[in-house]
Amino acid sequence: MKDKLDAVDHKILTILSEDAQMNYTEVAKRAGISPGTVHMRTRKMRNLGVIKGATLSLDYSKLGWKMTVFLGLYLREASLYKSVIDKLSEVPEVVKIHHSTGKYDVFVKIHARDSIHYRQLYQESILLIDGIRDIESFISLEETMNRHIDFGE
Repeated sequence: MKDKLDAVDHKILTILSEDAQMNYTEVAKRAGISPGTVHMRTRKMRNLGVIKGATLSLDYSKLGWKMTVFLGLYLREASLYKSVIDKLSEVPEVVKIHHSTGKYDVFVKIHARDSIHYRQLYQESILLIDGIRDIESFISLEETMNRHIDFGE
């Protein structure tokens, strides 16, 4: 079936996950296939929605954003999820939002320049969102790993 991914597709994904800007010729060389095959397979995976784009991996601390904070949010009511997510999405410093099971209803990742910026963001943006009952904050001391799954064999 042409919509299924095979070992070649997984190899291409693994190579591109290391460097999404790698050209097809280099991907082909590493995968042991032709550049045309890489192009065709990559287009197929984009059409299937497997590849949703390419992103940069930034070191925020080198850009002056010294704090990464995770927030565990409790909602007043489960039905308020969509409106809370919409409001969180409007906060530029919010970079990831996860609907979660377990202790929290929503788990959020944000970046802030420093503790003053974080306090301002927390008090003037996040706490004012209607539907949030309570928040627990977790400050990241260091990110030691950030990777994609290796789809290789």
